[in-house]
Amino acid sequence: METTLNHNNIYERFKELQSHFESVIKGYHMINKSPIKESVWEEVNCDIVSNVCSITDEAKGNHMSGKDNRFDEFNISNKTGKESGEKISISSYRLTSVCSDKSPGNEKEIINEIKKRDESFDYYSFLIRNEDNISKIKYEWYVIPKTHDIFKIDKLNFMYGKKGKKKGEIIGWESTFCDITFSMSSQLWYKFEKKHILDYKMCEVEIDNSKPKLNYSIIYNSLNHI
Repeated sequence: METTLNHNNIYERFKELQSHFESVIKGYHMINKSPIKESVWEEVNCDIVSNVCSITDEAKGNHMSGKDNRFDEFNISNKTGKESGEKISISSYRLTSVCSDKSPGNEKEIINEIKKRDESFDYYSFLIRNEDNISKIKYEWYVIPKTHDIFKIDKLNFMYGKKGKKKGEIIGWESTFCDITFSMSSQLWYKFEKKHILDYKMCEVEIDNSKPKLNYSIIYNSLNHI
């Protein structure tokens, strides 16, 4: 599937959405103080691309692994993450079926399970936020092919307990850009520096989150009298 997609097409369309991206994100924060995360991003992302793509296969917040939305011919996995000093962490699959504190599993089975779950989508759609300033949130939207080097897991090594844990105990697995920690439900986390994905940035916006918010009754009453 990967070789049949027109990759330039998706980037040409999405990079033209800066103005609409700003409107949607600012509109969300006219009502909501909490940052955009996970299932909310799935819905917001659909709103952002709705003028340039046909949207199907919406996950609507379910927690199945892999694809969340389909934008035209592109299968999308929506993720959000928080930037901390140019470093980004993105949560992915829970892998308790192939590794845990009771049974650490083996490298080949874990990698095969990750590849199997990756088959359902073509691109990650990341919304990365920076909340270093208390009253402001900066959002950056990235669309990254799943074939990017940071998602290629060809080798996993054991993580061992150190000071403060049982020394020498296996506590998970790790690779160059990811780790799996048994105490965190054996969740796969991708961890990388922002410089690795800068070429895939579509849009960005900064929000002043200190402004008063509209409440739902005001919106309802305003629209109901039109």
